[in-house]
Amino acid sequence: MIRLARSLRARARVSADAGLSLIELLVAIALTTVVTGLAVSLFAIGTHSVSLAQSVDGGTRQASNGMNQLARMLRAATPDPLANPPVGTPQNDPAIISASAQAITFYAYVNLSGGEAPVKVTYQVVGGVLQEWQYAATTTTAGVNGHWDFATAATSTRALCNSIPASTAVFRYFNKVGTELLPATFTDATSRGAITSVQVTITIQPTGAASAVTLTNTIGMANIGAGS
Repeated sequence: MIRLARSLRARARVSADAGLSLIELLVAIALTTVVTGLAVSLFAIGTHSVSLAQSVDGGTRQASNGMNQLARMLRAATPDPLANPPVGTPQNDPAIISASAQAITFYAYVNLSGGEAPVKVTYQVVGGVLQEWQYAATTTTAGVNGHWDFATAATSTRALCNSIPASTAVFRYFNKVGTELLPATFTDATSRGAITSVQVTITIQPTGAASAVTLTNTIGMANIGAGS
């Protein structure tokens, strides 16, 4: 009986020392590889989803901030009185100086620095970036007939929105009855003076996103009056 017990214990030690068989080891390696691959794949998918969400969110915030700035300035667009207009002719230079599908320049009477002087402002898409240039009035008080002159070089510049697709139409123009006016028709002060509202469309293509972020807003110019 003692010999039998010793024999059984010896066999148990031999079995324990033997470890895993080759088949068991291969199965374990295969399972580990599958589990690791799934974990890496899930991590990559999760990281991409977070990155894409952040990109779309950033694009949305960019478009919203750019739209708010454009709307603020366009609502303040105001004609600049001519210095010495002949009797019976228009008394003002229209609020909008030049206009196209991707650029607009206009006068705006906004309180930017605590003073009453207006600014001339340009918005234009350059290399996929919507940029703003502001030109300060060159006098501290209005001239003859309330006329203002402006610096020829921009006094401040900044980028509002990035990643705007090429050839995107940002600006559309309408008269007081809602008829669209084409930029090709803006050949003189009278045609530019007919613009009473501007439709702004900001489209941003976030990195990695299949769809672009687009905001559209039609902005009326309340300060232009009947004689813009």
